[in-house]
Amino acid sequence: MLSRKRGMGHRRERHRDAAGDLARCYNRLTKAGKEASAMPEPLKFHVCDTDRGWVGLVFSPHGLRATTVPGSSRDEALRRVMEMGAGEPASDADLADIPERIRALASGRYANLALHIDWDGISPFRRTVLEETMRIPAGETRSYGWLAAKVGRPRAARAVGRVMATNPLPLVVPCHRVVGSDGGLTGYGGGLAMKEALLRAEGARWPAEPRGNA
Repeated sequence: MLSRKRGMGHRRERHRDAAGDLARCYNRLTKAGKEASAMPEPLKFHVCDTDRGWVGLVFSPHGLRATTVPGSSRDEALRRVMEMGAGEPASDADLADIPERIRALASGRYANLALHIDWDGISPFRRTVLEETMRIPAGETRSYGWLAAKVGRPRAARAVGRVMATNPLPLVVPCHRVVGSDGGLTGYGGGLAMKEALLRAEGARWPAEPRGNA
């Protein structure tokens, strides 16, 4: 009888040890998963020459993450994409025909913008404004006030202006088509001369006649 009780005790101890091993294994896997999810996603880059200058492109595993405004040199575009955290060149599979579309946009030609865009880190309001900006036809302009009203925030013209000022995808999201209520140019990351050049390349009349009030 005593030996039987001892055998049962040993079995219970083995069960407890096995359960402890499973718990420790689960904890290690959970910790590894959290650490992996906390690691920044690898970003890749490409720079392409356009009619307006060199443009840098940044890709995440989920699509096009960012573009730079056209710059005067390849080195400048490369420096900007590096500052965004891109660490290795994009492959041909990553690029597809995106550089050609960017060149078309910079030269004022319409391009099919059915791109995979990575909106990670963009707030719902910013994304709504940026997506609405993408619907402004080439060669036309809209005011900040018009854009604010279009996204259901008619009193948020200033907030819309801040979204345009921090646009992560110049050219793809054509913030150069958003102007003041009087048609006058306002700030642009590439400078007002670049903003005007992009509008003229698209055939916009100058001075512009935007719809809506800023």
